[in-house]
Amino acid sequence: MEIKQIKAKDTQDIRHRVLRPEQPEENAIYPNDEMEGTFHLGAFEKDVLLGVASFYPEKSAIINNPPAQYRIRGVATERRMRLKGLGTALLAEGEAEIWKHGADIIWCNARIVAVGFYEKHGYRKVGKSFVIPGIGEHYLMTKLNPNKKVDQDS
Repeated sequence: MEIKQIKAKDTQDIRHRVLRPEQPEENAIYPNDEMEGTFHLGAFEKDVLLGVASFYPEKSAIINNPPAQYRIRGVATERRMRLKGLGTALLAEGEAEIWKHGADIIWCNARIVAVGFYEKHGYRKVGKSFVIPGIGEHYLMTKLNPNKKVDQDS
């Protein structure tokens, strides 16, 4: 397996089929996909794209501190590749890149089914669950930069 940077448009097919199959294809195009500082990763096996993840220099409306924040969005792997380490590899590569940029915290809105995955990788739930209409129940989850001493005020 190889993890490498991809273009935003390369994430959309897997995002649509895995995360939003009942929604129009254009719903797999996320705001901030082309924002400066955003990057997208793909997991490849023999040049076949099998998983994607996107990372945005975006502040949470709920987390006030610390100021240097990144958001994870659109982590998806082909169904036949679940539990084979692709999500873990995408997350690890994304985190390494984010920490290099000096971010203090990474956050995401994790679907209920993904909470265990994020907890396994050091993320913690913040607050109560909430529903994103048309998508389902989520938790805000965060992970502090292990290389910095940071206070989290949420």
